[in-house]
Amino acid sequence: MQGKDVSLILIYDSHGNIAGTQMGIPASLINDKYYKFSEQKMYNRDTIAGIDVYILTAYFIDPKTICQSDANDTRKVGTTGTGLWLQNGPDPIQDSFSSPMNQTDANKTKWVQGACFPTMGVHYWYDNRLDTDCSHFFPAFLMYNEGILTGFGWAAAGKFEHTNRAEYPPLAALTSFLVPVPTCMPDFFHETTGFTTMHVYFNAAPWNLLC
Repeated sequence: MQGKDVSLILIYDSHGNIAGTQMGIPASLINDKYYKFSEQKMYNRDTIAGIDVYILTAYFIDPKTICQSDANDTRKVGTTGTGLWLQNGPDPIQDSFSSPMNQTDANKTKWVQGACFPTMGVHYWYDNRLDTDCSHFFPAFLMYNEGILTGFGWAAAGKFEHTNRAEYPPLAALTSFLVPVPTCMPDFFHETTGFTTMHVYFNAAPWNLLC
């Protein structure tokens, strides 16, 4: 990571190849009153560079292979990864689950299609419904372009202005990403002071992602 900016942490495998990424939020900034970070499986607490943080983790290769030999690396030369695994618990191997690589497969899961935003793509949110309990809002989303997974992102409940790498969308902008917008969301948004989001792209020119 750069300096002590825990908002973007890169993960490498045993051979120095990129293997994943993390977004950290300093625990000192978190208020558990409306969203209990300590009870959400996606968040793991850790100390990074002496900072007490809550961490979200994604892998670009199967986490089982990160510490193994090159023989287990199935990546093509010049590519970053073979898929997307989101860590949903304390064990990076046992608790990580793979994400659908195409939109057709995503439609067969609990990932729910949201809105399409130019330069981002079609957003998918996990188990999103009108009656979603916002206090258990899933802090990750997927992005598809022309039916293929082209990125993902983090959506942390709370406005954590500890970095210039994140975005802080206003309430009115949520309909541009989230469909449907849960009934509880307006009140939740005000109670938590908003959202801190970050987009991670798997292509070099996100401005070509048109709806």
